[in-house]
Amino acid sequence: MNSRTLTLPENEEFFDSIFPGLSQGAFDIIIDGPVGIWVYQASPGCLFVNETAKRLLKLEQSASIFSADTPPCLRHLLKNPNQSGLQKCQGSDVFSYLIQEQLSMTAGIFVSTPEPQSQLPPLANDEQGILKLLMQLPHLAVQGYDKEGRVIYWNEACRDLYGYSLAQARGKTMGELLIPQNQRAGFPSVLQKWLSKTGVAPNRKCIRVNRQGQKLQIQTTQIVIQSPQNEIELYCIDHSMEGAKQQQQQLHELEYYDQLTKLPNRQLMHSLLQQSMKISQQLDLSTAVMFIGIDKFKLVNSQYGHDIGDQILKRIADRILSSVSVQDLKARFGGDVYVLAFNLPEGSQQISNIANRLLSTLSEDLHLLEGPEKVTASIGIAISPHDGEDAGTLLKHGDAALAQAKANGGNGFFYFDPELNRNTHRVHFIAQDLKRALQAGELKLIFQPQFRLGSSEVCGSESLLRWQHKQLGEISPAEFIPILEQQQSMLMLDFWVTSQMFKNIKNHIIRGIRPPRTFANLSAATINHKDFQHTVQRMLDKHGIPCRTVGIELTEHVLINNEPQAVANLQWCRQKGIKIALDDFGTGFSSLSYLAKLPIDIIKIDKSFISAIEKKHNRELVKTIIAIAKSLSMEVICEGVQSEEQEQFLREQGCDMAQGHLYSYALDSEEWFDLTRQKLRQENTA
Repeated sequence: MNSRTLTLPENEEFFDSIFPGLSQGAFDIIIDGPVGIWVYQASPGCLFVNETAKRLLKLEQSASIFSADTPPCLRHLLKNPNQSGLQKCQGSDVFSYLIQEQLSMTAGIFVSTPEPQSQLPPLANDEQGILKLLMQLPHLAVQGYDKEGRVIYWNEACRDLYGYSLAQARGKTMGELLIPQNQRAGFPSVLQKWLSKTGVAPNRKCIRVNRQGQKLQIQTTQIVIQSPQNEIELYCIDHSMEGAKQQQQQLHELEYYDQLTKLPNRQLMHSLLQQSMKISQQLDLSTAVMFIGIDKFKLVNSQYGHDIGDQILKRIADRILSSVSVQDLKARFGGDVYVLAFNLPEGSQQISNIANRLLSTLSEDLHLLEGPEKVTASIGIAISPHDGEDAGTLLKHGDAALAQAKANGGNGFFYFDPELNRNTHRVHFIAQDLKRALQAGELKLIFQPQFRLGSSEVCGSESLLRWQHKQLGEISPAEFIPILEQQQSMLMLDFWVTSQMFKNIKNHIIRGIRPPRTFANLSAATINHKDFQHTVQRMLDKHGIPCRTVGIELTEHVLINNEPQAVANLQWCRQKGIKIALDDFGTGFSSLSYLAKLPIDIIKIDKSFISAIEKKHNRELVKTIIAIAKSLSMEVICEGVQSEEQEQFLREQGCDMAQGHLYSYALDSEEWFDLTRQKLRQENTA
């Protein structure tokens, strides 16, 4: 192992903090150059020294990495790698000096002290003198003073630490610049004591003041030398302990706190919860964990952008903080999920009240300049000891309960249920497996033909999605569509469906068949998306197909919020000649309002009405729907037609089109092509 081991990507930031701004080439020069360098890695507990360090310490070992068989002169670095100041290397006149400390790595340099009567070469020409080296190291405030205590050297780090430039400090004494007011009277005698002995003074802590009069806690090392002119000079190498503490605090915050909301993160939450649960067990208390997730947050991000999303995340965090006790544990667990934990007596009925109060608070108006007016949340609840006796288990089950709460439609809470948890695992598996399934070709489109009543004309088809999973077998759309909607994965799926449908239409055109209009079922995420028009137009251009061959089917569920973006997208479709059908009409609660406000071309009567057409209220309802559609100049298509009696009834009422097993089962792409080709031949023959 050699010095190049230290240039691996995971260590680049570390060495950049030691030697900021250096290029890789310059860094290599330092590692291989005249400066003795050491680096300690906490895991696996090994010490690296470069070749210069080995020469300085008179080490003959060929290795550069030490652990078990460490030479005596290096043992202090393995035992106390983070010990600050100059530390004596056993059995030598060399000192080690800590330069930088991070979570898992510590680094420093080796310096040798001159003999008491020796003279250092002129600093301006000496590239290897101890002071020249220390003066160039970052983060070290190096000052030089003459025998009267006046400044003769002042580096950039001194300006940053104490606030004086070199021009402002030159010629002034240390007493005037840095010594606290209450110590200045006795300082001249202290200075003379320092200057009475050449060499390196032990590292110590002291108080200094900056230009603004603020007191600073400083760690200083002093070196007294004789200059080439036989003058005694004092050099102080200072390091701010406040800066080190601040850096450690910053590292702590980065490791344990979420930077957006300033709440504890997942790692810290796990640790705090484990401690809290130990205390609650001793006091015979239960610990409740609430997983709080924002409903359809990915959709909000896609519609409004991540800046708005971040504002919402902070608003929700603030509302959680204001709604609970100071003693309760709060964390952002990742994404849009927060965790709240608190202790309470076993069997307490307060948990549901707390959950309801939280849901109410979180659903209040957001008061943003732009973005949604409000969002809702779902809450999953797990309680110890029944749902877990340790933090890891309790958190896992709280997360599972949140998934179930979202699966139930959101804006509610759900207690962990071991039986339903097995279902949750299946839900998670399906939700996470879509991308792989698309790449593996497990999903495919089939086509349900649509016919004009009173003739055999094929007027269109509805594209239907099927998923043949390699492990789970066939998964019904009734199962996987709601799961993907909850996971905000429908944009990806809708894009794939539309692309496949366009390819099928293009295949008809290439093979010389005029394709009937094919409808795609689109989700709320897609029809509400700001890039909908651009994406559809780009796909139309790519495949080169006319808009008259394309249709969109939407349900009341998709249009429930009547968002302005959705209305604009539907208006654009109508202008392009893309037909819009309202699916499952009559199964919701506000369908008539959609007919008046939205550019709907076709109403699809749900198959549940026609399957029980013998019931009087069903017959009357179907008659009414057809009459309303006709009064609004809309076409009507009925799903699920399976008998001639049903067809006859629909024809008598003026229904335009129908689909169902009476005419054809759903067909794969090649069967659908054969049907359209056959019908076209019949039309040409007639």
